[in-house]
Amino acid sequence: AYIAVVDIDKGTGTVKVRRFLAVDDCGNVINPMIVEGQVHGGLTEGFAIAFMQDIPYDADGNCLAPNLMDYLVPTSVDTPRWETDRTVTPSPHHPIGAKGVGESPNVGSPAAFVNAVVDALSPLGVEHIDMPIFPWKVWNILREHGITE
Repeated sequence: AYIAVVDIDKGTGTVKVRRFLAVDDCGNVINPMIVEGQVHGGLTEGFAIAFMQDIPYDADGNCLAPNLMDYLVPTSVDTPRWETDRTVTPSPHHPIGAKGVGESPNVGSPAAFVNAVVDALSPLGVEHIDMPIFPWKVWNILREHGITE
């Protein structure tokens, strides 16, 4: 389960993640430090998917974000503080009940981020916003409703 709480800067459209809570079912944990690292890494990638990473193409099919100057990777400065916990339901498909944990956070967390932004903008009638949620997209929504500073 993932829950995000966000603040939106009315002047710039920048979204700041105030709080993010994540509870993952990790199965039987072999090494708690590795599990925590996998969860943090997956959440960070989910954050990047939701807010930073886009692979646009031109009409001829040429990638317009061919390097890390255009395709952003979050740093520790960008990444919110994660509040994590885990449940343990042993996997019946593994001899010691372990599960892979690195993928579930980056699959589930983008939806939590987007839903938090949509919830924040819902008084304006917003029901959907495409990822990545760049500040200019949020700013345009605010401007359309006369809310920008």
